[in-house]
Amino acid sequence: MTLVSWHFDHSAEVHFTVVDRSVHGTGVGTAMMRAVASDVRARGAALLQVKTLGASSPDPNYDRTRHFYQKMGFLPLEETDLWDEQTPCLIMVMPLV
Repeated sequence: MTLVSWHFDHSAEVHFTVVDRSVHGTGVGTAMMRAVASDVRARGAALLQVKTLGASSPDPNYDRTRHFYQKMGFLPLEETDLWDEQTPCLIMVMPLV
């Protein structure tokens, strides 16, 4: 399951993704993210964004999440205190052009 929103005509954001842990590593998440990227690209987006917990707050689950996003082509852009100082937000972007 994925929830995507648009900020501008050229950029979309993945707000929410869920892949059952029992199928992690089977390609389900990869297929889902590829489908999302393909869809927003076809609708005119040049950038796809995702926000996740930043590495300055160590958590093995989010280490795997960040690794997955990087494997999909997302690049770290900025780590901010958008959520709060104890919950660093890593903004990652995927160029779609």
